[in-house]
Amino acid sequence: MLLEARAITKAFGSFKAVDAASVTLEAGDILGLIGPNGAGKSTFFNCLTGDLAATSGRVVFEGHDISELPPEARARLGLARTFQVPQTFEGMTVLENVMIGAFLRTAHRAVAEAKARAVLARVGMERLADAPARALGTPGRKRLEIARALATEPKVMLLDEAMAGLTLHEVNLAIELVRDIHRSGITLVIVEHIMEVIMSLASRVMVFHQGCEIARGTPQEVTANPAVIAAYLGTRAAAKVAAGHTPIELTGGPAT
Repeated sequence: MLLEARAITKAFGSFKAVDAASVTLEAGDILGLIGPNGAGKSTFFNCLTGDLAATSGRVVFEGHDISELPPEARARLGLARTFQVPQTFEGMTVLENVMIGAFLRTAHRAVAEAKARAVLARVGMERLADAPARALGTPGRKRLEIARALATEPKVMLLDEAMAGLTLHEVNLAIELVRDIHRSGITLVIVEHIMEVIMSLASRVMVFHQGCEIARGTPQEVTANPAVIAAYLGTRAAAKVAAGHTPIELTGGPAT
């Protein structure tokens, strides 16, 4: 077992944003986390990475309990992430942004720079190495987030809506990049609203609604699940599926 979350609960006062959610992740998996806005998936994601402390439950990585470790310690173990809103260091160049990730593994500037340049070449940004990060648009910032995470040499990468705000062409390019990352041996957890991305990439999907898991399975199984359709599109749509109608495709952004 590479990563395991055991009965994770995150409460804000009396409100449970995540309620006893559990998941296991084997090396080589691509796990998709989906659900309507406010379902709890990003909160669960943040409990895995240590950006939020769970109210209860445990997170285990390669057999070691990491529930009390801060994000930087989890990163050193091999757990990297991107952010839904890119955390770009505006005053630095693209290269220097990626070097921040590389410095997790080395204290030597020359080594970090060489690693960062190699990662930039891998993600197709080598020509932008000396450009100011503030000059990047949304696609560039999203790709820079992935590059900085890759520079930490992760075993597991958690992508938080890495394709939100991209055009269809940009999404297709990003999907190919994520596939390349997975082929290199990195296990992936993907939070994403774009169902086409989940259908293309994920081998397993976990669905959240109102803080609770309501379904899990293959992408095809969960998108045909009446409970999932009801969470996204309402009970009338779910009733059509239950009556034997063709499963409804969950495209676009989920309902709020």
